[in-house]
Parts: sequence; structure tokens; C-alpha cells
Amino acid sequence: RFFPSLADWVDQEYSFIPRWRRDDAQISLADIGGGIGPHVDSYDVFLIQMSGTRTWEVGKRLVSVEEEFNSLVDGLDVRILSNWEDDCRRGNVDRFVLGPGDLLYLPPRIAHCGVALTNSCMTLSVGCRAPSANDMISRLADIMTNSFSGKAVERIKDDDLLEG
Repeated sequence: RFFPSLADWVDQEYSFIPRWRRDDAQISLADIGGGIGPHVDSYDVFLIQMSGTRTWEVGKRLVSVEEEFNSLVDGLDVRILSNWEDDCRRGNVDRFVLGPGDLLYLPPRIAHCGVALTNSCMTLSVGCRAPSANDMISRLADIMTNSFSGKAVERIKDDDLLEG
């Protein structure tokens, strides 16, 4: 699951993106008809088609965390949406066909589903964190509460009140 040279490549090629925003890279391999199923990511995703052809269905609306969790397919290890066909029927989905060298950007919380149209289809997915204010404040609080030295544990002092 962890491939250091891919992580190094992402760090080099995406160095224009601050390190704290870079999350991961994944390679999806599939033959005709293969794919993970409709799902939502909570970060920016760049899909780069490396080989073969894949069709991407991309939702036209944001999916809240609550809606996502209320519409998950039961009994799976991955978070697959059970209501995807409803959005397709309502016309709430755009379709794109990517060939080698094509790139598709997906904003956070936009549902999407990719299906391989050819054998030996390879897509590189690069994810960039898109934290909420809650995420950032929670992380900062975690860091601060686990600090044992430095500014995080210094007490506020009123030096002018101590003089005299």
C-alpha cells in the first residue's frame, strides 16, 4: 500500500503546493468495467490518466458528510454511495472520458465514479487536504495540549505588574 518512490515523486512534482496540503497519491489499475464505485472524498483530488481510457461521472453538487453517511452501502470496507443512480437519473452528473495525459480536478465533497473503458487502465490520483476550520483548530489543540516545552506551555506574564 505504501510505495516510497511514488510519495517522493509527489513531493517533487507537487512542491508548489504547501506540504501540509499534500495528502497522498494512489494508482488505480483496472480492466474494462473496473472501478471502486461512486464515492466522495473530503479533499481536492487531481486524477491523471496514465494509460488506457476511463469514463468519469462527476456530481454537480456538494454532498454533506451527513448525507454521505446516510447513503452508504452497508457491509463494505469502502464508503460507496447507494444513491448515485438517483443523481444520474436527475441529471445531476456530468460525464468525462479521460485518455492518457488527461487530468480531471475534483473539489472536496463532490461525488464521483470512474469506470475503465479499456484493459490495463491506470489512473494516478493525487489528493490534497482541504481542512475545515474545525479540522485545523482541533489539530492545533492536539499539538498544543501535547507540548511540554516552548511557547505552548509558557504562562502569560504581566511583567509591568511585577515591578515596583
